[in-house]
Amino acid sequence: METPVRKRKSFSAQEKLYALDQLKKGKQQTQLARDLGINESTLQGWKKDEEKLRSLPRILENETGLQHKKVKFANDERLDSALYQWFVQARSEGVPISGPILKAQAEKFDRLINGNDSKFKASNGWLDRFKKRHTISQVLVSGEIRSADKEAANSYPIELKKLLEEGCYTADQVYNCDETGLCFKMLPNRTLTTKTDSHKREGFKQRKDRVTLLFCVNKSGSHKLRPLMIGKARSPRCFHHVNMKALPFEYTNSRNAWMNRSIFEDWFHKTFVPAVRAHLRKLKQEGKALLLLDNCPAHPPAETLFSHDGKIKVCYLPKNTTSAIQPLDQGIISVFKQSYRREMIKRMVADNNSSVDTSLASLNLKEVCHLGGKAWDAISARCIERCWIKGLGPAFLSSTHDDGNDDEPNFTRLIEDDVRLAEEAFTRI
Repeated sequence: METPVRKRKSFSAQEKLYALDQLKKGKQQTQLARDLGINESTLQGWKKDEEKLRSLPRILENETGLQHKKVKFANDERLDSALYQWFVQARSEGVPISGPILKAQAEKFDRLINGNDSKFKASNGWLDRFKKRHTISQVLVSGEIRSADKEAANSYPIELKKLLEEGCYTADQVYNCDETGLCFKMLPNRTLTTKTDSHKREGFKQRKDRVTLLFCVNKSGSHKLRPLMIGKARSPRCFHHVNMKALPFEYTNSRNAWMNRSIFEDWFHKTFVPAVRAHLRKLKQEGKALLLLDNCPAHPPAETLFSHDGKIKVCYLPKNTTSAIQPLDQGIISVFKQSYRREMIKRMVADNNSSVDTSLASLNLKEVCHLGGKAWDAISARCIERCWIKGLGPAFLSSTHDDGNDDEPNFTRLIEDDVRLAEEAFTRI
């Protein structure tokens, strides 16, 4: 009769395989069972399932698939294996896979493997078990990096390096500009919460009031031009009796609040060229500059974008490469938006007498300029320099870029005081 022993709660697949390997090396089954705190019958069950255990997929570098304490095998292993291999292949190509797509593909494979008479149904329960079995989770897909022309992106920095050497441009004389949309009343979609909060997943209807912003910086980070804001209204009421030149942002308008060729050409000649000349004059450098630009349809041809003396001109980046090499796309715009959200939340929390809806409704473009101005000022020259190196590093002979720990403020989280004030404010809503 087998002696009962105290059992451990559970073992991962990896631990079970290790125990089976010990048996193969000659360790006695009775002694191994005692060491593990299990009955010998349990060990016999592991031996019976050894083939299935060894067939478990190694997901990720640390083999998280073998770390599961309770392994539930698929009823149809051929279908499970075929679907998982298809999933891995699709994700390696950057294809976004949703739950409905996965279920439809499973039913398709089932018909191919088991014939049209099969009664298999890819239910939500089946999907949950499949995802747990293979440690599949849902993530947010963003950006355009998969669409980038990698060959052109890799070769362009060498071409740019030659262009900079021929023109004898310094780091202060090389600029990049880019547009981005800003939904300036939209709240963050993530929040801190307690486990006992019964309303932790409840939110507010998002306000999608949008403007377009144009940012421009030079490679050294010594010059951040005053951003341009494009709204729909020609003369917003909040700007009446306001000195527009004193605002942190410039303002103009278009029918749909988008950039167009007329606005960009006007910005280039009336804002960019004078600002660059003034900055380089302050640095006692020659008044020449090269502006790197993406191939947006709203940008005029390069032939129309140059100063009267021809010393300030533009150079278009290769098509389908901006997500990979354009400096502003390597983190500068992202950091600005995170910082802006922080400033917006701080404003809302400080407005103690208003609800969230009322506070957001009262947010006007004048205030957006001031909040955005704080966010833009918070971006340091070092942050800008690092983003240039990340996108176009091989184009520059030397840099102050440091691979060590960055001292940039972390804008992805609110500081503790903000959180405390927010919690106090929201309890009154």
